[in-house]
Amino acid sequence: MKLRKIGKKLVSAALVVALGMSLTACGSSSSDGEKTGNEGGKLIIGGTYTLSGTCAHAGQNTLKGAKAAVEYINKNGGVNGKKVELKYYDDEFDESKIPTLYEKLISDDKVDLLTSPYTSPFLAAAPIAAKHNKEMFCIAADSYTANEQYGKLIANPQMDESWKGGGWWKDVFEYLKSNYSKYKTSGQKTVAILNLETTYGHEVSESVGKFLKENGFKVVYEEFFDPGNSDWTATVQKVKNLNPDILFAPQYFEDSVSLVQKCKEMNCYAPIMVIEGMSWDPISWPNTELGGLEPSTAKLPFLGYSIYKAKYESASKDYLADYCKKEFNSIPSNDVICGFMAVELACEAAKKANSTETDALQEALSNNTFNLAGYPYKMNESGGNGADFDWGCGQFQPKDLSKADASGDDWVTLWPEKYATSSEAITFEGWK
Repeated sequence: MKLRKIGKKLVSAALVVALGMSLTACGSSSSDGEKTGNEGGKLIIGGTYTLSGTCAHAGQNTLKGAKAAVEYINKNGGVNGKKVELKYYDDEFDESKIPTLYEKLISDDKVDLLTSPYTSPFLAAAPIAAKHNKEMFCIAADSYTANEQYGKLIANPQMDESWKGGGWWKDVFEYLKSNYSKYKTSGQKTVAILNLETTYGHEVSESVGKFLKENGFKVVYEEFFDPGNSDWTATVQKVKNLNPDILFAPQYFEDSVSLVQKCKEMNCYAPIMVIEGMSWDPISWPNTELGGLEPSTAKLPFLGYSIYKAKYESASKDYLADYCKKEFNSIPSNDVICGFMAVELACEAAKKANSTETDALQEALSNNTFNLAGYPYKMNESGGNGADFDWGCGQFQPKDLSKADASGDDWVTLWPEKYATSSEAITFEGWK
């Protein structure tokens, strides 16, 4: 499965609808209410979630976040007097099924507001949203391709025009630029990149690669993998032979877990281990029952981006932190945050616009800054995030490596204004 192809063929994706795939073939459906559409004074938010297939773990967490947002919105009066409900289908992380499912959500279920699929497959839903002139609120969008083609129809809180899909990593590499000399490395600034064969992976390669080159780093190895890579042995051996200063692995959660397991097995490591799975899902990362690693491995000083402990204050941020503490005994994961924020943004925009019509939503999104559970959003000219915000740079620094949780005390977040003087990050010095 090479999702990168979607970015070049967004328009053709809409033609899949005409094939008349059955609902059974497309995936199961669920609703958190008895009615669909806008019947009975209810506001229905529709979308697909990856509940089975390659990235089911992450997709299930985004749905938990979305449901938490519905609960939060309804506890605070709903949207313009209407109770919010979800209507969703399992897309199985299969972009070929997504156009039909979104056609059904819009034409048959008549949902009021639309959220996107999880990560790169959201590109397959974009032509359907555009066909119906329907605003789509992104869940963890990891590409700017749809924004470049459809503009403000794609409300994309995760990306801006500068780093595009690499936006997740801006603060991490800004931090390394300022603090590289503090790490116990060879001093050569060599980097090995194990990337995803997705639109996201190639946008990361373009933006991060450019930044590395401009700042004196040297990429000595880069390889792209389909999600669900089953055997890292040969690749890990190549990395071990190269002995880079930085190992950068922008991978989905499941691939990050298997990669780290193989690196430990083969005693392969770099002084700076930038691992996305840890950043993305700290809830599951140190918990084998949730598909993660043994805590003594998971809580070693890998480096990643950090949305938790954001410097932005909002009532929903506190609500989500309390929810994750109670539900998972953990800080919020990015999956949960992104699922929550997509629903939250859709509802808050509809409140501000007093409408679910696309033009009114876009006016509200463009003229207001929305302080969401993770970070703020204000729509730029192409639908990306024009608000002034940062991800931050994060790392586990726990006092107890045996606990299978990710408490706030375990996690250190570094922000841009501290990068030049910070000495808080720890070098990865090998497997314990």
